[in-house]
Amino acid sequence: MYSNIRLEMIFAVACMLIGIFGCQGMPDSSSDIEIVELKDYDTIASYEEGTLINPAILRYDGDSLLYVYDVKKKQVLALDQNGQFIREFGGQGRGPGEFLLVNNFYLNNDYLYIVDQLQFRIASFTLDGELDATLDYGQKGSQSMPPPAPQSLIPRPKDIANQPFVTSSGQVMVSAIAPGEDFNKLYTLVDWQGNQKAEIGDIPDGSTFVLDYEQYQATVDEGEVPAYYRPNVFPVNDRSNHNEFYFIYTAFPKIVKYHTSGEKTWEQDVPNTAEMDSIFTHFYEVSADMSGKNRIGLDTYLSGVTNEDGDLYLVVGKNGMMDSSNDLWIHEFTNEGELNQRIRLVSEEVNLVPIFDIDFNSQRIFVVTEEAEIRAYEF
Repeated sequence: MYSNIRLEMIFAVACMLIGIFGCQGMPDSSSDIEIVELKDYDTIASYEEGTLINPAILRYDGDSLLYVYDVKKKQVLALDQNGQFIREFGGQGRGPGEFLLVNNFYLNNDYLYIVDQLQFRIASFTLDGELDATLDYGQKGSQSMPPPAPQSLIPRPKDIANQPFVTSSGQVMVSAIAPGEDFNKLYTLVDWQGNQKAEIGDIPDGSTFVLDYEQYQATVDEGEVPAYYRPNVFPVNDRSNHNEFYFIYTAFPKIVKYHTSGEKTWEQDVPNTAEMDSIFTHFYEVSADMSGKNRIGLDTYLSGVTNEDGDLYLVVGKNGMMDSSNDLWIHEFTNEGELNQRIRLVSEEVNLVPIFDIDFNSQRIFVVTEEAEIRAYEF
């Protein structure tokens, strides 16, 4: 009897997913989009060598150095192409150039920017490791800051949705969402003096910024994207134009191109694929068994990079499905938002974590494993 109930529920979930994709205008599954499987890789760094313990963010400088934030070492480390340590940036603390909880970091030709989510500040370093400037982006008031939250012992990607973002030209975008204030965009663009330059990013219809658990569960039961997840977005710099970037809406995958002036250039829905189906199916199946104030995330994509032509590469989230497959999917889009390739990184023995970057000159995709290894897949 229980099995019959489960089958009926799964069938109902599938029907709801069809309804969701139809309502949101997502294109039909595209079987003609090329799938590229990558199996050959080199190991750049590993836990056994002692260089890394828990890598959480990767950035390649486009030349020769791979920058890694290690949660356990609490530093950003610069490694050469053989995984050898070159220099470090920052360290844990409350002083200048120190941080408590790194959410992300960014690179351009001159600086490295580290976002401290707990102290509401961004530190700018020269590529030699010297602190250059600090931007406070939040109102902390007079209360002392709490200690950092516990970190996962296994490499896991950071949640960068609606978090501060540094553009290719060094300007900063911070969340425009503030309790008790009027806002009509998702981000505010500011300079390093905190002066507002533009408001950027449309808020999707039906969004809410206050989590109502009853409303959340009712929406899930109806097979719809919860209103609390609808405004989740992260930007990606366009290397072909430093005045433009992509906005990636993660709960109902859509790509929007913006200029630093706030002008929208275009928007494009992401076509449905088998890997996207898996994320939504898993979300609704797990959510159906939850009650009270329990919930799971809904992240179709987790981060992205672009090449010099502005082509966009997005890593597909695993959304709590780390045990279902060791492999990792990366979607390649043209600079007009068309899905061009589905790249599958194959791993037989260990889980690949959705933490990545790409060396476009040598055609290598860097990716982290659950065993704190950094691999380079050839493509």
